[in-house]
Amino acid sequence: RPGETDFNPIRVGPSVLRSTFIHAPGVGYTTESRLWHTGFRTWDAFLGGRPRVRLGDRRLQVVRTEIERSLDRLREGNYRYFARRLRPRDAWRALGEFGDRAAFLDIETTGLRRERHHVTIIGLHDGRRMRSFIEGVDLEEFPAAIGKAPLVVTFNGAAFDVPFLRASWPQLRFDQIHVDLRYPFHQLGLQGGLKRIEGHLGLERADDVAGLTGADAARLWRRYERGDEDALDALLAYNREDVENLRPLARYAYGALRARCFGDREPRRPSL
Repeated sequence: RPGETDFNPIRVGPSVLRSTFIHAPGVGYTTESRLWHTGFRTWDAFLGGRPRVRLGDRRLQVVRTEIERSLDRLREGNYRYFARRLRPRDAWRALGEFGDRAAFLDIETTGLRRERHHVTIIGLHDGRRMRSFIEGVDLEEFPAAIGKAPLVVTFNGAAFDVPFLRASWPQLRFDQIHVDLRYPFHQLGLQGGLKRIEGHLGLERADDVAGLTGADAARLWRRYERGDEDALDALLAYNREDVENLRPLARYAYGALRARCFGDREPRRPSL
């Protein structure tokens, strides 16, 4: 798409992860906000100063130890450390550090129940190219592809995509940082499904897939199983839109939430 390349951390603004204290023991959102507004907006500032927060000397030392450890793990590129430390609602903060190697993911299935239905298509964009894994063709190659990413971006993936994938591949660890965009958009006051949020932000889909739903995706797969190759093409196009729209949405959510944290100017609506 014109003007859309990889998810570059420079474009989304300064690192929010290096300004994050909420993962440290004893630090809540109020304390973190107080740190930011008293001049301690980064780990380096915190370690180099004397924060005036009501934690007590002993607890403050515990926080300092955690921040020192976090700096070391970030220098090592240890994304698993932050995957364990960040709550789902805060995982978006890691986009500025790991977003340049993110995997944008969406799946299609034969239905909504894991005990009765299965994965048919997996769309995966690594910031450079789009890959579509198809049942009966190359679906078994997916675990190797996703294993290379330190961060995974989905929409409602915590409730749908990831449980389905784990049911298909019980050995799949899925230990990456997982940014489920449903959480940051909820914090921005935008609720509902992916297409509703796209519409609110002015993202338009191609005419040939506009209006299609997950139920349509299941019907297209059944048509493909009966020999309709055009149905598979339509299903792949639908899935591709789901995946590729995650990238501008992630960039927008990151910028908007960062602005709310620090009082900066909010970003313009995303464009394709």
